[in-house]
Amino acid sequence: MMMTEKEIVTMAAEAGIDAAAVIDVSEIVFEYDFRKYCEMNQCGNYGKNYGCPPDCGTPQEMEARAMAYSRALILQTIWPVEDITDPEETGPLKKKHNQKLRRFMDQLAEGGIVGLPVMAGPCSLCSPCAKASGQPCRFPERQASCLSAYGINVMKLCESSGVAWDYGPDKVAFFGLYMMK
Repeated sequence: MMMTEKEIVTMAAEAGIDAAAVIDVSEIVFEYDFRKYCEMNQCGNYGKNYGCPPDCGTPQEMEARAMAYSRALILQTIWPVEDITDPEETGPLKKKHNQKLRRFMDQLAEGGIVGLPVMAGPCSLCSPCAKASGQPCRFPERQASCLSAYGINVMKLCESSGVAWDYGPDKVAFFGLYMMK
């Protein structure tokens, strides 16, 4: 028997995810201008990771990939910080966020809920990414791209889902999605 959306949200809370909600994929707002954050290459993965631009596809291809699903599970973790603008502090937290979401998404897939992972930052399934050695992606079915690569407006995603966006200067919130059929 397939899990209900309510059961999935409860499972997310049990997995230590601070907020979870399910919306229809048609409610996601795609704004291709968000791709510029990838192109600025602040994370250093542009052109070096199969989950990142330009290798992951054009913004239009990314949107079409997402729209092949009907429901989107929004997942959020919230972390206390001293300085929300300090990447040396927030970077390791983003990595913890992605690890937590990846474990949860794997749990969903093992339970028969196959989906498309969308993370906060580059795909980190393999370290290093096979692209570094010119090899094909080892796990294309599990590859994850970030919200910016998709051009997803996270603020509008929060408005659609009722998930809070801002927790003040002493907390950072990271987001991910799991697109489901």
